[in-house]
Amino acid sequence: MSRFALFAAVFVPGVALACPGHLDGKQMTDADASANPAACAKKADLVGGACSYTTGMMAQRVLMEGSTWTFAGHLTKFDGTSPASVAAPFIVGPDSVYVIANEVVEELVAAGAQGGRVSLEGRRLDVDGVKFFVITGFVAGNS
Repeated sequence: MSRFALFAAVFVPGVALACPGHLDGKQMTDADASANPAACAKKADLVGGACSYTTGMMAQRVLMEGSTWTFAGHLTKFDGTSPASVAAPFIVGPDSVYVIANEVVEELVAAGAQGGRVSLEGRRLDVDGVKFFVITGFVAGNS
């Protein structure tokens, strides 16, 4: 193996990880940088009786296929299971968009922001008439 090939194999992958702000296009505002928007929440009170595998798969789909969407307002507690057994502890907006229970939602709840006004950013996707939203970042407001 040439010296250049050895250098490239060892050094170049580390450069990509060392770049500041490298989060694969996901912006994590007040959410902890380790929170993964594509991963299902771990807390049972957020997932409820829904399937965590289905929830994670839908989150990934929304992130890949959905459009960028922002919302400012209050989260409305949702105690049921959304269509397709996707965990959605909250709904937002006048058209009842299901907020998928992901690790960022866990961070939002841990910060106590679910009771007040919040600014949310993420991706939204309409699947057969059902609207899903994956939060990738949030900013807690002053009620």
